Formats: sequence, structure tokens, C-alpha cells
Amino acid sequence: MSRRKVTTSNDLIRQNCTWPMTVGEVAKLTGVTRRALQVYDERGLLCPARSGEDVANNRKLYMPEDIDRLKQIVVLKDYGFDLKEMPPILDGEVDVVEALNEKLEELRAQENDLKNRILFARYAQVVGDDIFETLAFGTSEVDAFAEFLRESPVYQSKQQKWQNFTETDFEEMWDDFGRIVLQFLSISGDNTFDQVEDAVGALRIWFGKTHFETSDLDLLAPWMMFEDGSDEAEFAQEVGNDSTPGFMQAAVFLVWLKKMLDKLSETLQAMTAGELDHASIAENKMIRLVHFVCEAAGYPVVEVAQLDREKWSEIVEFFATILAYLAAALEDRDLMEDMYPRTKPTIDPRCLEKLIERSRALDLFS
Repeated sequence: MSRRKVTTSNDLIRQNCTWPMTVGEVAKLTGVTRRALQVYDERGLLCPARSGEDVANNRKLYMPEDIDRLKQIVVLKDYGFDLKEMPPILDGEVDVVEALNEKLEELRAQENDLKNRILFARYAQVVGDDIFETLAFGTSEVDAFAEFLRESPVYQSKQQKWQNFTETDFEEMWDDFGRIVLQFLSISGDNTFDQVEDAVGALRIWFGKTHFETSDLDLLAPWMMFEDGSDEAEFAQEVGNDSTPGFMQAAVFLVWLKKMLDKLSETLQAMTAGELDHASIAENKMIRLVHFVCEAAGYPVVEVAQLDREKWSEIVEFFATILAYLAAALEDRDLMEDMYPRTKPTIDPRCLEKLIERSRALDLFS
């Protein structure tokens, strides 16, 4: 039994329209503007026959096969193809399914790049930078923060493992780093922050093998690798694109923020907002909290007895900067949804603001 032939829209147009058709009639039938039809003609995509009359009346006359081709142009345009990409597809030189698969991969890459840029923009919001300035030139606030960390004794005293590497070691080091960059670039679909955490975990392990060991919380050391002009930033840019180093830096920073929020939630469970309104928090309890946050951020603090007023002020401002970042992250609902799709942290941003006030009010040298 033969299958019944299905009547298509092309068939209906061929049967019910008068041929040939003028530009105006085609525009009315298809919804494609006269200007667009002119552009397609100028680009050699759709070149209907001419009436052959005098110059004034040498009109374009469209036949059914021209309308078929026009529909193909419209479909390809809807799927993101540029006009210059269309001729080989329209002329049958390139398989349309193959072309669509390639375009799909290209669109997925663009989607991932956009997600990366969105994550970087959220990173800029958390650290309090001007969004447009940050997207164009990087984060000035964070650059200052990184410089402060870099000058701390703990980082200056670290022996970089790569200083003793052989040529083979270096080749393996960059091969491994390239795979990690690709892991970052392949993040897509649902549960993206879980994938971000996995990629950052791989980066931390690599950093421990090539630079120096870090704790699970101390992610600010690998974070500082992605400053403009660093070998790691340039390599990541070569593997990906201009936005890749910034995306990786933002990812490391936000994963670190999440780990800080988790750890601080445990520490602050006994501290209620009401308790912070009074001087009942013992001075030594507040000092321990400052020490904990700074050390968790990779900035270990010596005993108070070994500090002077200026050094203590630096430590308190470092502590305040960290808590301000955490408070900003907590107030970003979209970021919290990404970081915590199930159970949100219980910290109230106002609690962090009060802790900042209390730390600045501590006078250990009067």
C-alpha cells in the first residue's frame, strides 16, 4: 500500500498563487521586507529573473523555485547563519544537516562563553567594582586585594615547585593545565556550579603540584595566577578566548566564597544578631574570629602580643574586606541559587556587617 503524499506549504503556494510574482507580492506573501529581498539579490543569494523590458520596468519576477530558496534563506537566518555562510548550503555544496550540527556546536560555545561572562559580572558585583569597567579592564578592587595578599609573608615565603622542574616536567605541567582549561570551557547544562567546583578542585590539585600546597579553603593563591600578563592567563587565553582567564579567576573566587560561607556558618551558629548588639562577645572571641577568617583566606595572623596598632589595623581591614564580599554574595539571589540549589546558608548579611563594626571597634593597644 503506497503512502499518501502529504500536501506541503510549498505545494499550496505553487497551486494557489499566480506566477511569476513581483517583489511586492513576494513581500506580502512571505513577510520578508523589500529591503531584505534587495539585499539577498545584491549578495547573490536570491536572484530572480527580470522582465526584460526597458530599464524603468525591468522588474524582478519570482518563480516557485525562488520562493523555495527564500524559505531556505529565512530558515538558515533563524538558525544563526550569516548571509556569507549560506551560498554553499543553498547550492548543495555542503550538507545541510552537517552545517546545522556545526552551527549548533558554535551556538553552544557562544552560550557557554556568555555564561562565563555572566559569572564574571556577578564576581564583579560581589567585589563592588564598576560592572562596565570590570568587564572591559578587569577588577581593580580585586587587584588591590590580590596585591595585599601577594605581599603577605606566607606567600612570599612559599617555594615555587616549578623552579626545580626539568623541561619534561614543564611540558607535562602545561599539558595538564591545558586539560584543566578545557574542563572549565566544557561547563554547560544543568548544575553548572557543581561543574565549576569540580574544575576548581582540579586546578587546586595542579597548583599544589606546580607551585605550593594549599588548604581546601586557601584558594586565593591559585586565584591570583590569572592576573593580566601572567603565563597562566596567557595560556588560558590561547586555549579559550579573551574572556577565559577572567572566567577562571571568577570561578575560583566564587568557589572560595562558598567554602568560606559554609565554614563561617558553622562558626557563627552560636552568635545571634542580638548577641552582636551587646559587648557580651568576649574580646578574645572576636579576635579568634578575625584570626579564623584571615587564616582561612590564606593570610595567617601572628599572636596579638606580636602586633602593633598599624599591623592590627591591616588585619582588621582584610577581615572586613572578606566579610563584605561574603555579605554581597549572600544578597545576590541569583548567585545563591546557583551556589546552593538546595539548602541555603543561614548567615544573615546584617550579622556580617555587625561583625565588621565590632572588629573595627576593638582597641587592643589603649
